[in-house]
Amino acid sequence: MKLIFKYIFKYKKFILLKILSIFLVAGGEIIIPFYIGKRLFDRKSSYDTTLFPLVWWLLLIVILAICGNLIINFCTAKLSSLVFRDLSIDIFKKVQTLSIIDMQTLGVSNVMNQTTFSVHQIINFMTTFYRAVIISPIMLIISLSLMYYISPTLSYNIFILVPFFVLILFFVMRKNYLLSLAQHQQLEKMNNKIRENVIGTKVIRSLNQIQFEKKQFDDINFHYRNLIVKLFLSVLSIEPFFYFLLNTSILFTIGFSVHLMMTKEFLLDLSKLYNFINLQYHLLFSILNFLLLFTMFPKTLVFMDKIEKLLQKKPSLQNHPMSKRPLLGKINNLAFKNVSFTYNSPKTPIIQNINFQVRSGEVVALVGSTGAGKTTFINLIPRLIDPTQGVIEMNGIDIKNYDLFLLRDKISFVSQKNILFKGTIFSNLLFGDKNAKETQMWEKARLSQSYDFIQNKNNQLQEPVSELGANLSGGQKQRLSITRAFLKEPDIYIFDDSFSALDYQTDFAIRKSFFEFKKDVIVFIVAQRITSILNADQIIVLDQGKIVAKGRHQQLLESCEIYQKIVAAQQVSKEL
Repeated sequence: MKLIFKYIFKYKKFILLKILSIFLVAGGEIIIPFYIGKRLFDRKSSYDTTLFPLVWWLLLIVILAICGNLIINFCTAKLSSLVFRDLSIDIFKKVQTLSIIDMQTLGVSNVMNQTTFSVHQIINFMTTFYRAVIISPIMLIISLSLMYYISPTLSYNIFILVPFFVLILFFVMRKNYLLSLAQHQQLEKMNNKIRENVIGTKVIRSLNQIQFEKKQFDDINFHYRNLIVKLFLSVLSIEPFFYFLLNTSILFTIGFSVHLMMTKEFLLDLSKLYNFINLQYHLLFSILNFLLLFTMFPKTLVFMDKIEKLLQKKPSLQNHPMSKRPLLGKINNLAFKNVSFTYNSPKTPIIQNINFQVRSGEVVALVGSTGAGKTTFINLIPRLIDPTQGVIEMNGIDIKNYDLFLLRDKISFVSQKNILFKGTIFSNLLFGDKNAKETQMWEKARLSQSYDFIQNKNNQLQEPVSELGANLSGGQKQRLSITRAFLKEPDIYIFDDSFSALDYQTDFAIRKSFFEFKKDVIVFIVAQRITSILNADQIIVLDQGKIVAKGRHQQLLESCEIYQKIVAAQQVSKEL
């Protein structure tokens, strides 16, 4: 509950306004029936002109109660929307600080659930929470006070119902919490399966596994449905039982009143009995609101726990304290010193004992078989992950001592998977340089061989780009990603298998124009094609996470067996 209170109490003025309005509503719901009951059973007169002032007073109370309800609804809507906004922003900001390892640990579908579904569930709970926690206690206190004023003797019978409600509350909360936890876990499984099917649509269809995947999803969905049914039955069983207790308590009140009148000198006219039963009705409905809150609470508690864990999770990549950060100028050299990296599972190092150095103006290429650790290697440079052993130095200083954002500002990274965002070509290129002009974009588009296809688009730089660039070909997405990297003009360029979707001619043209243009930067290229790295200053050959050889192309061709096999497999010798 601390999570909710933290966000609610930021807006105290709405809470105070709501509490003041509740007294108006309480007056409308309790005082009006109270006076109506008093006049309804008044035996003194059937028609009295003194009723007219009372009617006007009651009308005024009704108007005030309506205004109070409007204010309550406004405050509830405002509070809910503000809390939803703040909570969503905080979760989004938190997700931005998480590393690749953190995301793998938490699970992508789980994080998506927290940012959307879980927040909505908490906001829905808050609407009931406001009424149950703020309105119900006030109604309960007013009802009890007036009931005691009417008849202290009859008021005591209400305490007979308290143990029943406490027992119901305990069993319902316990059962619902376990069901809600199981339901949430099953929902995550279902979301994982949906996400897996959306991403792997081509594979599923090409291997004709649609029916198999459908059966798996049906099994998960069937189990989820059963949990939902059990949860709803548990929640919905409260209301019928409540009405049973309500009617039983009213019958008990009437019976007890008659018994007292017959056995003792206990006088209670019909107007007081009517008002007492009416107040008893309001009292029990206030308790019902608490019950409804607590039936929702276990489910919401699961969501709150998960969101709280997400918000309190410490990122595995920590930025260095501001006071100790050295200024990061031009990067002239970069060195790996005994660097190893291990994921949480398995414990076998992905890369181990990496030692090498590169200076400004040099091109470093990484080659090796699938799973050799090439991508892990280059992910260490912009601190997408941190080494488990050893240090990486820039200009002789451990990169962990630099400001994380300044460090990444010095690096352009083109990943294996070319990610474009929904918008336009122009808006996507702004990720490289938010202040870039169209003339700069066209200049870099020429270098990346994107100029022609952008020029041929109807809207050119303003051409719409769908989510993940689905309306562009693989080669077009790759060239736009390279254009975006060129716009940044950093000290280090990293191309992680970024030329694979390009033909040989385009690949050669990009590398030629780029290396002629940039001679004072460090370039890392992860490549499958040997033709893409023939002129690299250093070619590092990785095998099972270790550097087995490094040197220029001709040196490795003569001395490294693994490199020879890679070259032979691609028949590069014939092309040469």
